[in-house]
Amino acid sequence: MNIYITGRHIDVTNAQRELIESKLEKLERLMDGITDVHVTLSVEKYRQRAEIQVHSRGNTYMTATEESEDLYASIQQAIEKVQAQARKHSAKRIGKRRRGARRENAGIFNVLAAGASGKSDGSESGVSEVEPESIGPRVVETQSFVIKPLSVEEAVAEIEGSAAEFLVFRNAGNERVNVIYRRRDGNFGLIDPGGQ
Repeated sequence: MNIYITGRHIDVTNAQRELIESKLEKLERLMDGITDVHVTLSVEKYRQRAEIQVHSRGNTYMTATEESEDLYASIQQAIEKVQAQARKHSAKRIGKRRRGARRENAGIFNVLAAGASGKSDGSESGVSEVEPESIGPRVVETQSFVIKPLSVEEAVAEIEGSAAEFLVFRNAGNERVNVIYRRRDGNFGLIDPGGQ
């Protein structure tokens, strides 16, 4: 990280330079990939101004300007503003990663339509009779599901209201993907891959 400190109508002292560098070290811990930091200190009568511009990889720019009667207070407040922007930016990046992972979980589930014997009556999806030795079971139908976060009770209510044989959902209690299915005896079964 390169730090450039410029003074307008002021000579920047070593104490000010050390204060700025020590405070900006914390900023480097908050945000990766900072390439340049430009700090401009200026004095006009009773207005003491600190302006900080941070450039980082990925074309991320953050700017903060503070003005007060005390130059050290202006520096401190400007650095706090930039740190808050860095925290917000890193939280956004983490949030995007988490949302991306959830979108990946809303993937495609394959349904095997061929029976255990490997034969089909030809009425479903135009599948003709297949010899079990030649190919074996194969994927003949693909269904896409949007995985909604539901409790088990909500999932039961949703499958009761539809003609579906099963429902894929994200269990709101444990954040895992579950499948609830209709049993032959009229009850429902729950598949929880990470359950005890």
